Amino acid sequence: MKHLILFRHAKSSWEQNVNDKQRDLLEIGVERTRKSAAQLKVDLPFEPQNWFSSPAVRARKTAEIAAEYFTSPSVQFDEDLYTFSFFDLLKTIKNFDNGFDSAIVFGHNEAFTEFVSRMGNQYINNLPTSGIAWIEFDTDQWSLIEKGNTRLIIRPKNL
Repeated sequence: MKHLILFRHAKSSWEQNVNDKQRDLLEIGVERTRKSAAQLKVDLPFEPQNWFSSPAVRARKTAEIAAEYFTSPSVQFDEDLYTFSFFDLLKTIKNFDNGFDSAIVFGHNEAFTEFVSRMGNQYINNLPTSGIAWIEFDTDQWSLIEKGNTRLIIRPKNL
């Protein structure tokens, strides 16, 4: 069984005069990420074994905030996760090492919403900023993941 948690980056600022990768979080994004991470800690019956993040500032900082709620995770930053494409995201996940059964990934829409809707068994219109989806796949190989079971959706505005 493989378990994938997708954690969309927190709300970020479009007001800054920086490139897209350098956009920083808004305070409301930090607050919502804390709420989502705390709820994930309560709802998830295990700690994710591997932590991966897009290198974009907004994803990296979201991962760092969420990590405060878990036991000493080490976040790996992967340039391939700076994507907005479902297909690129799927390719990266299918290349995960089979030596671990659970992973949490911090990244971006549209890739995350489309991934949850296509690969889980529950259609969602949007995975909001600081939103989380947990999908369980009935396989022991990441390369073989297909339609899985959506176990949890966390929307921070509902917390």
